[in-house]
Amino acid sequence: MKERARNAEVTESVSIPSGLGPNRVQVKEWAVEVIGGPDRGRKVKTLDPLVRVGSDPANDLVLTDPTVSRRHLEVERTAKGLLLKDLGSRNGTWVDGRQMMQAFLEPGDKIQLGKTKLILKQEAKTTEVTLAGGESFGELVGISDSMRAVFAELRRCAREDMNLLLEGETGTGKELAARAVHKHSTRRRGPFKVVDCNLITEEAAERELFGHLKGAVPVVDTSAPGVFEAADGGTIFLDEIAELPAALQPKLLRVLESREVHRVGEGKSREIDVRIVASTSKNLDEEVRQKRFRADLFYRLAVARVRLPPLRTRRQDIPLLAEHLLATIGTRFELSAQTLSLFEGYDWPGNVRELRNVLERGALMRETGNTSWLDFLANPPAKGATPTRSGVDLAAGLPYHEAKDRMLADFERVYFAEVMKQSGFDIKIAEQKTGLSMQSLYRLLKKNGLRLKDLKNAEGLS
Repeated sequence: MKERARNAEVTESVSIPSGLGPNRVQVKEWAVEVIGGPDRGRKVKTLDPLVRVGSDPANDLVLTDPTVSRRHLEVERTAKGLLLKDLGSRNGTWVDGRQMMQAFLEPGDKIQLGKTKLILKQEAKTTEVTLAGGESFGELVGISDSMRAVFAELRRCAREDMNLLLEGETGTGKELAARAVHKHSTRRRGPFKVVDCNLITEEAAERELFGHLKGAVPVVDTSAPGVFEAADGGTIFLDEIAELPAALQPKLLRVLESREVHRVGEGKSREIDVRIVASTSKNLDEEVRQKRFRADLFYRLAVARVRLPPLRTRRQDIPLLAEHLLATIGTRFELSAQTLSLFEGYDWPGNVRELRNVLERGALMRETGNTSWLDFLANPPAKGATPTRSGVDLAAGLPYHEAKDRMLADFERVYFAEVMKQSGFDIKIAEQKTGLSMQSLYRLLKKNGLRLKDLKNAEGLS
């Protein structure tokens, strides 16, 4: 796995396309390669059912062509063939001189986007992949072959106690995967600690991660261990590791190599025994290539790599997943065939997290007799949208019950956005203000799609 990670032009992962048989199967790799334009020679080679192309670092194939949109197109390997979708690009996607929004393609077909030309390739090489039995691993649920392959690889990683990098789009269940790996490992009796790198500030990072001595930090009167000491004997989950401040990356690398921490203000070292599971929704290979993330730290974290597939590539999991989520929400209502058909036809840009939010709203609105809860699928909130300080002015034009439902559903986003602002975006102060544990606070911020960077941007502080 380390050798593979050294090539920043190629990304590979262990999940496989749907439609394959049980146990052990042979899967052919496929590739999207740049054959014209400023990024000529770059390619992505994968076993995954989906490849995204664009200028944004989160894409699988990242292009520097200024005529390419941030999220330009995706190619999905389906049972019917390679399905090309334009993602609303500004300059369009062209095949054989014709503009395409969606079309099935064959290996060898060429795609034009901006000044860049791509070709689809089917590799001769095959890889043997193990499929796990059962419908779940921890809180992850699925019957598709792609999820069964993920379950098998996560179980292997749990047994071998290696550092693990979890990749995948936002909302695919990376934290649930990390918790399941911990639960099935020899460290299961030890602590599981979460650090959200989106929310950690450079100023407070060292004391939060490595601890501090009394008087070593202004306004702090007591000594305290950091997350690494608190997790001794267990697992640390570094969520969205690509957002870790650059100044902290060499310090984290030093801890991983020495397995020791120094509290702020303390001369002596303290031994630690922790396992690191990191996650990212960005293309970390590209972050390394662009020198935004240290290559040596990347190799330390990515001893094993597992990618969780987006929900739109495993639609056969949706009925089972919806029933599972309703049970975890603590409510039961019948999902009609028409509703499930609507679910299966929707692309779920927010993945499993968005499905859960829709079901939570559905449960709330049905309790008050409102049946319009599926309208949220047709009008999802804009990605990264900042919550308003008060939604009363928007809700006043709605019938009472619908206005009440919307206000209750939006309460957490508005509340936590305001708390973080009043806390100066310091997670420790927010913990004291809310009376919640840090773990609960992280979880609720993540559930409501609140990122510290986005909130600071909204205040003009970035």
